[in-house]
Amino acid sequence: MNRIGRVAVLACVLSLFSGAALAQGRVAVLNLEEAVFNTEEAKTQFNALRQTPDYARNKKEAEDIKKQYDTLAEEFNKNREVMSAEQQADKAKKLNDLRTDLEFVVKKLQQSEREVASRVMREMMPRANTVVGELVKSDGIGLLLNSQAALFAEPSYSLTAKVTDKLNQTKP
Repeated sequence: MNRIGRVAVLACVLSLFSGAALAQGRVAVLNLEEAVFNTEEAKTQFNALRQTPDYARNKKEAEDIKKQYDTLAEEFNKNREVMSAEQQADKAKKLNDLRTDLEFVVKKLQQSEREVASRVMREMMPRANTVVGELVKSDGIGLLLNSQAALFAEPSYSLTAKVTDKLNQTKP
């Protein structure tokens, strides 16, 4: 079979599958993580993290290191031409040390956020699964896709906001 014939057959097969999917119900997309993280409960837990002394201290330290790095980098770039090779090497080492320190502190902040995100997902997944199941039934959804898997979906196809609203209405 030539190439055009194969493409035509493939197009026909795909149209049959899409017609079958639509005949069984509505199509929708969902970003479950976004739905969960937009709940009031999740926002409260992330705000609580940001209020902890360790997180606040690490955040301030990261900001201070970033300012030092930016100042030193600007000075280095401005004065590079009049610096000796030894001075350039010294400034480059200091910049590298500051970058390493900043990366370390940022990783600590990110780890704290990942721990909270993991806890939020673990705590809310049973309720989220129940809410999604109820919405699939009540809205007559025959095909539910992860929104990241869809190349394009109009906002009217998204269940994300509905799931967030329902989760906000349910008790932990």
